[in-house]
Amino acid sequence: MELSECIQTRKSCRAFLPKEIDKGILEKVLEAANRSPSYMNSQPWELFVIAGDKKAALSQRLFEQASSEIAPAPDFPFVKEWPKALERRVKKTRLERFKAVGIDPKDKEGIRKSYLKNFRFFNAPCAIFVGMERGLTSWSVLDLGLFVHGLLLCLVAEGLGCCPQAMPAAYPDIIREELEIPDTFSLVLAISIGYPDPDAPINRYRTTRRDLDEFVRWYDL
Repeated sequence: MELSECIQTRKSCRAFLPKEIDKGILEKVLEAANRSPSYMNSQPWELFVIAGDKKAALSQRLFEQASSEIAPAPDFPFVKEWPKALERRVKKTRLERFKAVGIDPKDKEGIRKSYLKNFRFFNAPCAIFVGMERGLTSWSVLDLGLFVHGLLLCLVAEGLGCCPQAMPAAYPDIIREELEIPDTFSLVLAISIGYPDPDAPINRYRTTRRDLDEFVRWYDL
């Protein structure tokens, strides 16, 4: 698959087939993503890959924590207030996604159940937590973004679906305990990975993008 096709066709997959992923495929895409650029070649990314019983155990603990309505305490705080233009796009996407799966925006219980699917990794057979050493600067966060984007594209090229998620990292102490991760690591996000379910309504939903004229300023071109 051409790079441009990977970029154009990549989307967040939220429903997966019950099909395991060969470890060799994951090693292949991680080797490729590991060529991502980073400030001073620092390569700050740290990965924690889970599947099988370990994923099930961690998922259950996260699900129970989220279900109990204990306040999230992520290492990287969630956005509390968006600039107006961004807020409009966030709200639009949220409503469109509810519509795609038949959830009434006023149905609080339906929304809650949809939210909790994050902690089941949307039933994906595999997930990866992405983290880095504490105390690093925003440059290293940028490096993680570059790595994650490269990884997502490599997964798409292999016919896999994936979904970068903030929610599973909302309770990092549980993750560190379950996976025996040193407290010196911050956890940034999770990526659910598997083979997409083509019949799932949520997987037929595509987000929109702004026109170039809305975000590009041209000078002498």
